[in-house]
Amino acid sequence: MCDGASNRTTIRHLMDAFQRAVDEARRQLIRDEGHNVSVRELIRRAGFDDTRRASVARHLNPNQPWPKGHKVPPDIVRALAAVLPISESDLMKAAQVAAGYQVRGDEQRDLGFEVARFLGDEEVPEEEKARLRARLLQLIAEDLQRSREE
Repeated sequence: MCDGASNRTTIRHLMDAFQRAVDEARRQLIRDEGHNVSVRELIRRAGFDDTRRASVARHLNPNQPWPKGHKVPPDIVRALAAVLPISESDLMKAAQVAAGYQVRGDEQRDLGFEVARFLGDEEVPEEEKARLRARLLQLIAEDLQRSREE
């Protein structure tokens, strides 16, 4: 027989960054209000009716597999952040990490980071990625040619 604490540890191990952030914020909400706030109640407070409840709950379920990364729709992130004690930007960063993006701090992102992110995005068509690769190679070749001429 396992106790509740070890069961939570096992479940937390299954959670991705977004689910952990929501779980921690929900636990803080429970402490702040002094009574339990179920996931169902959280979804209701976020403004989702019964027609969307199942799809939102799916994003909060640690047993739901996300083999290609957990891509949480931005409207879900915004709605949950509005009712949880977590900033929208922190919850959005957690969602980006869950989706598989390498999230940096607030510093300026460089071109290399953005290109790598673009090329790694599964939603960008391969033809578009190929055009970008070809253009980058062309720019590099032109730059090398100029530097040899100098």
